[in-house]
Amino acid sequence: MKRLLACLSLMGAASVCPAVTPEESLARMKKDIGYLAGPECNGRSIGGDGINKAADKIVEVFKGARIQPGNKDSYFQPFTVTGRAQLGTPNKVTLTEKGKDGVEWKFNDEYAILGTSASGKGGGELVFLGYGLSVNTDKLKYDDYAGQDVKGKVVVVLRKTPKAEQKDTPFVGDLANSAALVAKVELAEKNGAAGIVFVNDRTGAKPDDPLMDLRRSGGTPAKIPVLQVKRVVLEKFLAAQDKKLADVETAIDKEMKPVSVPLKGYSIATELTINRDPIACKNVVGVLPGSGPLADETIVIGAHYDHLGTSSQGSLAGRAGEGQVHFGADDNASGTTSLLELARRFGEMQNRFGRRIVFIAFSGEERGLLGSMHYAKEPLVPLDKTVFMLNLDMVGRAATIEEGGKKKFRVVASGVGTSDGFDKLVDTVNKRFDFKILKTPGGTGPSDHQSFYQKNVPVLFIHTGTHKDYHRPTDTPDKIEMVGMEKIVEFCEIIAAHLATVPERPNYLTTTGRWSDPTDTSARNMAKMPRLGVMPGNYEEEGKGVLVEDVLKEGAAEAAGVKAGDFIIDIAGKPVKNIDDYMAALAAQKAGVEIEITVMRMKEKKALKITPKPGT
Repeated sequence: MKRLLACLSLMGAASVCPAVTPEESLARMKKDIGYLAGPECNGRSIGGDGINKAADKIVEVFKGARIQPGNKDSYFQPFTVTGRAQLGTPNKVTLTEKGKDGVEWKFNDEYAILGTSASGKGGGELVFLGYGLSVNTDKLKYDDYAGQDVKGKVVVVLRKTPKAEQKDTPFVGDLANSAALVAKVELAEKNGAAGIVFVNDRTGAKPDDPLMDLRRSGGTPAKIPVLQVKRVVLEKFLAAQDKKLADVETAIDKEMKPVSVPLKGYSIATELTINRDPIACKNVVGVLPGSGPLADETIVIGAHYDHLGTSSQGSLAGRAGEGQVHFGADDNASGTTSLLELARRFGEMQNRFGRRIVFIAFSGEERGLLGSMHYAKEPLVPLDKTVFMLNLDMVGRAATIEEGGKKKFRVVASGVGTSDGFDKLVDTVNKRFDFKILKTPGGTGPSDHQSFYQKNVPVLFIHTGTHKDYHRPTDTPDKIEMVGMEKIVEFCEIIAAHLATVPERPNYLTTTGRWSDPTDTSARNMAKMPRLGVMPGNYEEEGKGVLVEDVLKEGAAEAAGVKAGDFIIDIAGKPVKNIDDYMAALAAQKAGVEIEITVMRMKEKKALKITPKPGT
């Protein structure tokens, strides 16, 4: 009765909440997550049979809940994901200097090809465009393209942004996204450039001006060639124009004004071959029609249903996880299960009035929000009529904490600043559940709500935080907090029901600042913690030290001679037996101050001098 009254008070008397008991709900949710994160679905990686079985399961539930197909007579919204880039042949870049014969650049010595590059022949005259940015906001106006005709030319740009490593950089919050490689490529294309060549900025060039791997900046192929060259190449071009690269960077940082330089006399011709195998994907979309005066408006409830399968791409298990099924119970069979339960509950409601509800299980999230981005680009119901998006991602590991003598489930609600009243709505609904709610205002973040927020749709992102099983084979159904997850479903049901019926359309507000997980204490401390520049690979092991799964380019470890496969067993005199020892010892160090670490390489101990870098 309490649940019924709560629903009626928020939804209006014409809608009736189903009389499902928590026990009934738990039973069917446990069955759903056991299947989605079980062996039959095999980790639900895109392109595999397992994810198709998961999609069929979602359709089965939608049909049983009287949820209609979202794409005419189909529940599927197909799209294609580009597979990993692989070099074919030929691949050739030839530099021509006025009055001289062309000289072919040396691959992986002078230049690199980025995974997003277009194939085929191309090229053109070269023009240096600073950082290759174009920003026009109330807070900042900075445009490297202003007054420059780059049509048919190849632009040469620095990576990152002006003052990227300085505290007073204006490129913060959403403006920091303009530094992304893909953003700069898209901007070059928009301005008619025939190609783009990246160059490390002076901080990124340390210690040995590394070239990016082909796998960097993959995804949707660009329409133009995308390359990187060493700084010494650009320095030669600028010297011919009586300029020095270091002076140009200093001037830009000091004045915060673009410096663009036509590189007269220089041009390149490219012949590139990049092979990519397309991967067929599909969102699963169901619609529950609205009724009454709000019927033409929409709220979206979404969760991604893909995971990693047996792929090492995205896995945090290191070598130990290669070939193992990553079941993805929390990430994100939990969100998908919650989506299915909400579809059942809303579908069972009699005489429901209010806005249309679109239920979407997104694919391709683990490859970069690709399914939600596709939907936002090609929506099946108009986005200008979409008033709210609720995203559930990793809602199955609600920690129990003690507060005021009471035990509570901890839940994170992000996006409370994307519309007036969302903050208060979350608090009001939570009076019934007494969660320990951690709220963050921002609409951006590493999940599918961001695709809607960027289209001016108010959002809420509900999750329960990170844990040691994240992106590892150990993320299994037996570790799911089912009682907490069922309560989160009910919490989301009331919020969604309210926003489906409230007469006033939620307004959209922009937010600032980068997303962070408030449950991740290590993330909160990372900005202060110095970095060695290694990727640990054995989080679960005890006693051996910390395995160096990989050495990050441009990092302190690379400069110190640390190698992949080493085990770090001591940091500045403090023994390191596991990841916790590693984090504690590293937190006690200072960036820029040289220390000694000891690694075990094969069966030999090696003492290495290393200077940790500042956290970012």
